[in-house]
Amino acid sequence: MNEYAHIAAQFRDIMFKSDTDRFDFLDHARWIDYKSGNALLDLLHGLLRKPERPRMPNLVVVGESNCGKTTLIERFIETTGRPYVSDDAINVRPVIFVEVHKPDERELYTAILRRFFTPHNPIAPVTKLRHQALHLLREARTRMLIVDEVHTINNGSPVKRMDMMNELKMLSNLLRIPLVLVGTRTALQLLVLDAQYASRFDVVSLPAWSANADLQRFLKSFESVLPLKNPSKLYSPELTALIHAISGGNTGNIEYLLRTCAREAIEKGSEVIDRKLLEKNQWVRPTRTDGVRERIL
Repeated sequence: MNEYAHIAAQFRDIMFKSDTDRFDFLDHARWIDYKSGNALLDLLHGLLRKPERPRMPNLVVVGESNCGKTTLIERFIETTGRPYVSDDAINVRPVIFVEVHKPDERELYTAILRRFFTPHNPIAPVTKLRHQALHLLREARTRMLIVDEVHTINNGSPVKRMDMMNELKMLSNLLRIPLVLVGTRTALQLLVLDAQYASRFDVVSLPAWSANADLQRFLKSFESVLPLKNPSKLYSPELTALIHAISGGNTGNIEYLLRTCAREAIEKGSEVIDRKLLEKNQWVRPTRTDGVRERIL
């Protein structure tokens, strides 16, 4: 039997290094395939390949906080949307990914300009910032714009929310590229501001996990990248049910819980995540409706 057979083959060399190296390895998240995540990635790949037309399809991706939305977008960009130099020496940026934190057109355009690392005046008139951003997006042959944290647009007045949504709609129309908005489920309130918005966007939800075979497969894959010397069998029915109960089926909570337990298992020398260790660290469960993790000492 191979030593450390429970660890993915490409990572087994880490098991022969120091605890400090294993802690460093643990601190760097690694992509793990799972069904709903792959479905969203396939959908984004399909959107990126859509031929240009006057009215491009758009998407709203929603899910609870810490459910892995941003991680999926970053994975999509890493695998498909990386910048490259074309045969005609153009610096192509196929996907631009920005965040907004309030319903403000100036913030949207300065976020886009920052992605291009281009000099700009953040207090310039919106018309000037828009012109500069549109020029760069066209020049870079951008084929998709992704805007994260769009639920924050709801923090503004009805007028500000409408202005921001109209600005986004205009960008999609002028550039003829798909627009992907990412946020919590409150982002769906933006689509009912105007019938045009709802007709322009398909909605995709990232669900929480159920304690089923899909979660067991995910936990088995996750265990294969935890640098522990002994197998934990996180995918067993007993531990799967416990992990689900502690995390609420939230992907981010699952990952945080297991990384916390793995670090302690290395520190204590047990080298395994068992029921006792999981129960000890169940403080990672969100304790309030705001999702804050509060540790009781």
